Parts: sequence; structure tokens; C-alpha cells
Amino acid sequence: MSEYEFLAKNVIKKSLQIKPKENVIVESWNHGADVAKEFVYQLRAAGARPMFLFEDEETYWRSVESLPPTKLGQVSKSEWAAVNEADAYIFLPGPADIARMRANMAKYSASTAYNSDWYRRARKAGLRGARVLLGYVSPERAAAYGFDYGAWRQMVVEAASADYAAITRKGKKVAAALTSDQEVTITAPNGTNLAFKLRGKAARADDGIIDASDLKAGEFMTNVPPGYAYVVPDEASAEGVLVADLPMPYLGKLIKGIRVTFKNGKAAWAASENADALLPGWEKAKGGKDRLGYVQVGLNPAARTGFLQDDLVAGTVEVGVGDNEEIGGKNKTNFYLAARLAQATVKVGRKTVVEGGRLAV
Repeated sequence: MSEYEFLAKNVIKKSLQIKPKENVIVESWNHGADVAKEFVYQLRAAGARPMFLFEDEETYWRSVESLPPTKLGQVSKSEWAAVNEADAYIFLPGPADIARMRANMAKYSASTAYNSDWYRRARKAGLRGARVLLGYVSPERAAAYGFDYGAWRQMVVEAASADYAAITRKGKKVAAALTSDQEVTITAPNGTNLAFKLRGKAARADDGIIDASDLKAGEFMTNVPPGYAYVVPDEASAEGVLVADLPMPYLGKLIKGIRVTFKNGKAAWAASENADALLPGWEKAKGGKDRLGYVQVGLNPAARTGFLQDDLVAGTVEVGVGDNEEIGGKNKTNFYLAARLAQATVKVGRKTVVEGGRLAV
């Protein structure tokens, strides 16, 4: 039995509900190939028709580092045709070497310039997709962040094998509480005391399952492991202080000690470690870079803090500053900051949603 058998079956049967004779694209890089091969096998066993799309790491970096940007980020007609004809898509992201990505950011951006077009076409085609977060787990990334690679990989596999139905139930409760026009307060023992208003906008949950309601709302991709619930608040309403007790991962660095102060709805921020990774983007950005972007609550009881996916841990709270346009917000900017808290208490009006880092609904 493959160690990825349960994960693959979870995605095929629960996340995407693959049916016999459906066409499924499985895309992976070198470091995710063993996982991808298990998906291909289990899809065949389920009677589906898989196609394996492979991206070679060294060929990719050779292209990025030696070719002009005009020759990067090109998608063939045959791949667009495959997307148009596919029923589902399973993606193990890459590349593995995030330090190399950071060193080549301009040309990396050119190589992924097709992304918005891909999502537009996939949505139009009615694709059901799963982004398998094991793709973000690689020895190179673990070394860059200072994570124990084996422990990180085990945590993600276990979190991906959680009870999705239970996550769905919690997600519906948290999303219902966040779908409100009341004031939210976030407090924590570390001095966090932040207040802002919601504006009745529907909150959503990523529960690892793509169903009819997700597709109707234009949400065709889920993360595996899931899950979190999030809402876009009144962007100009925040007042107070937020002190993160978890780091923000960013291009191979952990930004620690983030402190965000909101006054008259505008944010100023500082960090005790690796603030320089974000400062150039902050200084160049325009638009709503200093506005509240979103609030998110983790739902996964099998996830653990200490890794890239801290935001999935049940009871973890993430507050975003800056860009939120892709999730229906008003902040048009190319800057974002994500402040995470493991010990927060969140109240929506009089209702407690998270208490001391634990889900209260």
C-alpha cells in the first residue's frame, strides 16, 4: 500500500467526487511525482481517464535563468484544449527551490503570467480542482524556512486525511457567524486588541470539497489539506493593535514579531525579524495597501502549527492587510501582509467564535 493511497482516494472520492470516464489532469513537479503517480493509479482504479502533466525543475530553472521573459509563460493550444475538455484537475505545486525563486522574482513572474488566463478558462470550462499542498513541501523549502522536512511532510499528510465532513460542519458555523454586519473584536494575551466592522458580506469556507454551491459561486478550486473560513470586512473600519504570535512565511523567510497598528482605518506595521523581505513591496505599492483585507479562521483539527500551513490549524486566526480583490474586496494593490495568531479570542457582536485559540462554535 502506498503511503499516499488514502490521500489520493480522499481527493478523488470526497474533494472532487470523480466519476467513471471523467477526464482528469494531474500536474506535478519532480518532488511531487510519487504522489502524482498514486493519483494517476487511483484515478484509473476509479474508472476515470487521467493525463499526467509533468514540469521538470531543472529545465524550468534553465529556462527562467537563461531565456528572455518574452519566451516564458507561454501555454500551448494543446494544453488549453486539455483544460477545456477536462472535468477535474489535481495540482501539486512547485517549484521546489523557493530560494531560487526569490533570486529570480521578475522572471518567475513572467513564467507564471498565464495564471489569470488559466483560472478564467478553467472556471468557464466548469473544472473541479484540488491544489494538493504537499507540493509546497520540499527539502529545499524546508531548509529555507528552517523546518524539519520529515515532520512537515507527515503533518500535511495527516491534515489531508482529516474528516472533511467535520470540517464542513465547522466551516458552515464559522462562516454563518462571520456573515454579519456587526463589530468584530480580536484580543489576545500578547496585547492584541483590534476592532472592525463587517458589512454583511457572505463569508465562505474552504472545506476540501467542491460541491454545486461552490461552483455556482465561482469557487472551483479547493486546498488539500483544507480548511479555513474567511470574510471580507469593511476595509476602512479597523482600529487598534494586532500582535502576531505566529510568523508569516514569505519566499523562504519567516517574518516574525509582526505588529500592525490601525488608526482611522489605516495600518502601519513593523516586524522584529525579516521585515526587509516585505519593505520593498510595501514602499512601492499603491492603492489599499494599508487597509484591512480579510479575517480568516482555521478549521482543520489534524493540522499543527510550526509550518507553512499554520493558517489551517483549528482556532488559528489570520488577519490580512492589503490586497483582497481576488476574494471580492475593494483593496486594489500588489501588497499583502498576513498576521497570524494562535491564542486569539474572536467575538462577532456578542457571539464568541474563537476563544483562546480554540473554536467556540
